[in-house]
Amino acid sequence: MKMITAKIDTHTHTIASIHAYSTLKENITEAKKKGLTGLAVTDHAPGLGLGDTFPKTYFGNMRKAIPKFVEGLRIFKGVECNVLDYDGTLDLPTTTLQKMDLVIASCHAQVVKPTTLEKQDQLWMNIARNPYVDIIGHPGDEAFRFSFEKVIQEFKKYDKIVEINSSSFPYRKNARKNCQEIALLCKKYRVKITISSDAHFYTEIGNFEEALKMLESIDFPAELIVNRDLESLTAALTHCEK
Repeated sequence: MKMITAKIDTHTHTIASIHAYSTLKENITEAKKKGLTGLAVTDHAPGLGLGDTFPKTYFGNMRKAIPKFVEGLRIFKGVECNVLDYDGTLDLPTTTLQKMDLVIASCHAQVVKPTTLEKQDQLWMNIARNPYVDIIGHPGDEAFRFSFEKVIQEFKKYDKIVEINSSSFPYRKNARKNCQEIALLCKKYRVKITISSDAHFYTEIGNFEEALKMLESIDFPAELIVNRDLESLTAALTHCEK
């Protein structure tokens, strides 16, 4: 069994997400403590209805306000966008998405209601075609289940990165089983993945344990993990500041 590692946490939240409880500085300190080389700050975009975060006053200002490196740690300025409808509409404009190093597109039941498998297939295929989306957020969520084999091939076609969200395993129904099935298909079709914590408190930064164990159990190819090092992640992100 191969040892798999991830050196950048690509999905984390700060107090700007309202329902998260740590500052960016606290997250950075924890990332350094755990030996990470990079950290993505990916607070929720406004569609989740969590508070007064606006594109021009928060997300649009990130590249200007936050240094590329803080205490030697590479900071990726990102966002977790909400899918608003089954056409794949996101809750930030293209002008803001263009300024992000990293864009995650996720479904949340507070924003878009789960529906039929056919419609959810179409939703994810519409997201796959969006050139500003880098990462497919927590796709193992049973509520937004899709036809894995069919849609994973669309992710491959449009060069999307599939997230294996470690925090989903204990909290989202069937997430562990679904993520393993998704990972096996990513292995089959050579689709890139990222391993993330989805941390909402600083102690969870870099907590990849559940995802790593699952990926090692299926002998997942390390070269398909984009956050294995800074060079791989930077190369995989289309609009990332180089």
